[in-house]
Amino acid sequence: MNKNLLKYIACFAIGTLLYSCNESEGDLLEAKVYFEESKVSIETSDDDVLTYNLQARISSQYSSPVEITYAIADASAVEDYNSQHGTNYVAFDTSKANMETQSVTIGAGEIYAPNVAVKMSGINDAEEGKTYVLPVRIQSASLPIIDRSGIAYLVISKPVKITTAASFYSSYIQIPVSASTPFTSITYEALINASDLFDNNTIMGTEGTLILRIGDPALPDGHNDWMQIAGEKQFHSSQSFATNKWYHVAFTYNQPSGKAVLYINGEKVSENTWDTASFDLSTSPGCFVGKVKGFMWGERPFYGAMSEVRLWRVARTENQIKQNMLSVDPESDGLAAYYKLNGTDLIQKDGMSYIKDASGNNMDGATNIRSFKKLDTPISVK
Repeated sequence: MNKNLLKYIACFAIGTLLYSCNESEGDLLEAKVYFEESKVSIETSDDDVLTYNLQARISSQYSSPVEITYAIADASAVEDYNSQHGTNYVAFDTSKANMETQSVTIGAGEIYAPNVAVKMSGINDAEEGKTYVLPVRIQSASLPIIDRSGIAYLVISKPVKITTAASFYSSYIQIPVSASTPFTSITYEALINASDLFDNNTIMGTEGTLILRIGDPALPDGHNDWMQIAGEKQFHSSQSFATNKWYHVAFTYNQPSGKAVLYINGEKVSENTWDTASFDLSTSPGCFVGKVKGFMWGERPFYGAMSEVRLWRVARTENQIKQNMLSVDPESDGLAAYYKLNGTDLIQKDGMSYIKDASGNNMDGATNIRSFKKLDTPISVK
């Protein structure tokens, strides 16, 4: 091959590369249509109708008017969102949503489209604790649409208001777990409010096997205000708990991965890696909430109030924990026992007191709880 031909090929390759780079740069600088916020969180009030002002924009000024058309997307868009984000949101009933107009124009030289009011009715019929999604997409535009930002998800939540909780003063619930069904993956969850903190403050679990508590004389500097998971293996967080304050606490163990995690208020605070095949929570002295009844080295009671105590046969994800601190669907997959402790679930059977299992799995827990506390303000954790 002669030198002139080589020079020609080299020049052609460099020219092609430069043209390609310029084309890519031009593509990046091209004005496009999109939503600034792909997820909009809306909390309901006492009104039956919610209104949200929807507004698209373009990425840079454009010399001509830009026409945009919106459309309310169907439930498949919510399914896609749940799949991508590990959520279990419910599609809002599109028959109860309408837009004041579906077409808008961004004026020449302007960036933002005029606001369009999206009205959602029937809000009072929404279930407490459930999160609904209304997806609105940019259906068409006279400029290209940025793919991942061409849809806005209006995420509507109706807050759970917990105004009653169980009082724990040397109180317990015994969870009737069975040796025949050990736990491989597991989750402990509870809302807690400690009035006092002593050496060992039992939240839930089986002493010597797997127990979640606050405080242990063996913790660094004898911290009685750090959370610990203990038993066959153990580790702890280093965030101090305050008294007379509500917290959501959780522990998860995912057996396939071996990952064990502690959470406070939906945030991961400590993690470890274990190799435990399963946990038999039925071992003596038994599986308890609030204290270890009859334990030979002390019952280690929790003093204060509790609500929303849950035992799972799965490791809940960080998203699931964060989204369901105040409530969970009783029919959720993997939920083994669920004690709401809202003052209505104390029942009598055969002359004994039990806390009703809200999961429907017949895991009613024997208890000595007698008192439920009316709260001045609903439980809030952040």
